[in-house]
Amino acid sequence: MCGILAILRFDSDELSQDLLARMRDTMLHRGPDDAGLYISGSAALAHRRLSIIDLSENGKQPLTNEDGSVVLVFNGEIYNYLELRRDLVAKGHRFRSTSDSEVIVHQYEEDGEKCLDKFIGMFGFALFDRRRRKLFAARDRIGIKPLYYYCDRHKVLIASEIKAIIEDPSITRAPDYQALSDYMFAGRALGDKTLFRDIKELPPGHILTVDQAKQRVAVRKYWDVHFNYRSWKEDQLHAELLSLLDEAVEMHCRSDAPLGCHLSGGLDSSTITALASKHVKPLRTFSVKFSEDSDIDETRYAKAVVRYIGAEYHESSPSGMDLATLLPSLIWHMDVPMATDGGFAYYAVSRLARNYAKVTLTGHGGDELFGGYPAQFFASFGTTDMFPRPKGPNLSQNSSVLRRIVTPFHRTRWTSLPRKILDRALGTKKSLEDIWIQSHCGYLPSTSSIFHRGFLAELQGYSPRDEYIQPFRDVTTEEAFDKCLYHDLRIYLPSLLHQEDRVSMALSIESRVPFLDHRIVELLATVRPEQKVVGLQPKFLLRKVASRVLPEEVWQRKEKFPFPVPKTFWSVEEVTRLTETLLRSSTKRGMFTQRALIEACNREINPWPFINLELWFKIFIDKDPFWTSQVRFSHR
Repeated sequence: MCGILAILRFDSDELSQDLLARMRDTMLHRGPDDAGLYISGSAALAHRRLSIIDLSENGKQPLTNEDGSVVLVFNGEIYNYLELRRDLVAKGHRFRSTSDSEVIVHQYEEDGEKCLDKFIGMFGFALFDRRRRKLFAARDRIGIKPLYYYCDRHKVLIASEIKAIIEDPSITRAPDYQALSDYMFAGRALGDKTLFRDIKELPPGHILTVDQAKQRVAVRKYWDVHFNYRSWKEDQLHAELLSLLDEAVEMHCRSDAPLGCHLSGGLDSSTITALASKHVKPLRTFSVKFSEDSDIDETRYAKAVVRYIGAEYHESSPSGMDLATLLPSLIWHMDVPMATDGGFAYYAVSRLARNYAKVTLTGHGGDELFGGYPAQFFASFGTTDMFPRPKGPNLSQNSSVLRRIVTPFHRTRWTSLPRKILDRALGTKKSLEDIWIQSHCGYLPSTSSIFHRGFLAELQGYSPRDEYIQPFRDVTTEEAFDKCLYHDLRIYLPSLLHQEDRVSMALSIESRVPFLDHRIVELLATVRPEQKVVGLQPKFLLRKVASRVLPEEVWQRKEKFPFPVPKTFWSVEEVTRLTETLLRSSTKRGMFTQRALIEACNREINPWPFINLELWFKIFIDKDPFWTSQVRFSHR
């Protein structure tokens, strides 16, 4: 896991080594173990290293082939590097390290851009082919690792984080108003947009190529999920899935640095932890407990898993003071406003993990692949009756199925409302897209009263709706349930993965997601919905597999918990003061009406997106010295 930077100029201007080093070192947290810089004429590649595979100097980057004609900077892991290395050595390639990074260089020599078809892993990399004067950059299929780019008529810049790109003073720090609208509607910028006007995100499963001679930049897709259903026998499917999951987890356990597991006590993280315990001994696990709110405490299930598999248990209990103190730092690390407050809880468990491990496995992706969200069932089958309704005010407030504008960016969890009330509220003849939007989205510019007229004028009629529902049009199935899973894979999951990457990297630890091995994604695309969720049981298929490795009280669990922050945290004096300060400041921004900000301050509507956005402006656009001084760095 690392931070990368690449630049290719089209003109003859000299590259500044000092500037490149400053840009690279904005990502010190991504790689505190080492730094490297390569400059050749109008091309440069820079690297911050977090040593995970081959801890020696031989694994240092930028990394080249034997004659130096191919130069690589790489962020991520190629989990099948041992198998690929064996085949490449048999073909005559000579390795000077035991790192997975060097496999990319030699596989590119062998297959060109088609080398991507061979890789099982998470990655964002940039490779400079000196002979062809081409820059080749790629992002993994699911989008686990980030990659951003900027281009104008003089140069192309590529980096793991936006902050590295905007360190270049020639690049204007200007907001993208359409992306700001996306954030208030969907919790994130849509498509290839970022909140910075001139900076793009390379989408998952895409390649970026830069031809210096022709001064041409091209982006193309190299992978997507294609649904192609098979007639599976039940026993055969369960055996195939368990075997593939176990193989994926075993590969994800490959590390020359200490490794452990995040363990919430839910089905997803518990399954990954149980499988990992077969390959790592002793296995350390990390859990978070909010002592102020017993209604969201899952640690008894986490402890049951640990007892069952014989692992070590470690626990952390963050406080409301932590939330106020950490929020500016979290925004700085994210590069964008956070969609939900779940990033805080994830930071808390990652902060605990770094005391014991440099690599962690998580259960992210389970809900999106196997069908674990109530919204998926409501949109597809018209009911959420299969989800228990946990007690407690923090969990039962504001059914997000009714959407309104009270809790934008919070996933549909459950509803205690009778079905007739839901039908009357939503109507019974709405399209899948309309139901989905009402279950998930926040503020639409054309209908919401929160936006200032000046901001609406900047949008020039833009609406995020069409781009948001585009996955429903792209998907290669007519099955409503799989359409919902695909939409979550393409729109919601990237927000979780962004959060996971930035929070773990803020603490200089590598986070891995075995469920998102692309072979598992492709296998599940051959399984019809009625076999994924037999009898409308959420994650039925995963439960069948988990029943072989987990105690019954865990794999039988049906209640759905997010990664929440207790309501009591918001009444902590420091959090209240921070919220009020940011909302008052936002009145001068010209995005929101005075009434909307007052309602947010009074918690009549959710203040989270408003305070996040204002804090983002202050840190990244204004470069306000007071707020930038609040950023704390946690790298090793």
